[in-house]
Amino acid sequence: MKKIIVFACIAIASFVAAGCAGHGTSPKGLEMPIENATVKLVEDMIASDFKYHLIRTDELKKWYDEGNQFTIISTLPIVEDEQYGILPGALNAGLPMTEAELTAAHRDNLVKVAGTDKEKTIVVYCGFVACRRSTLGAKILVDNGFENVYKYPGGIVAWEEKGYPITKK
Repeated sequence: MKKIIVFACIAIASFVAAGCAGHGTSPKGLEMPIENATVKLVEDMIASDFKYHLIRTDELKKWYDEGNQFTIISTLPIVEDEQYGILPGALNAGLPMTEAELTAAHRDNLVKVAGTDKEKTIVVYCGFVACRRSTLGAKILVDNGFENVYKYPGGIVAWEEKGYPITKK
């Protein structure tokens, strides 16, 4: 029942926010991809039994500005990190797009990159809201006993849209 209530609240908030933003959320009028990504994001949270958290772009930037201690991990392939850049201080643990492609080596590498402190704050991100790599990463970390896992859904695209700094390799 808790899950249904949370899902309903998130869905209502999304639609209200969309209605308040003028005519649609997307500046290009492509509302369906946003709706699909939002619903999938909520479904993923429900499926994980809410064992990881979400963090918005401005909140993550505030963490950086305040000097908060956290580990940030890009789940994009290393070639994409090299091409597009990374969030400041990000480590790489590239993951595939789907669980079907996920191997034990992917899991082991992510856990290794995350380190041994299961209580530290870890933020995982990928390219954009509809990208599933960070969802896989958050699930893997939670399944391996990490307690303070955050998924940053906006990813590198939202970070760049805000004009925040990225690091080029």
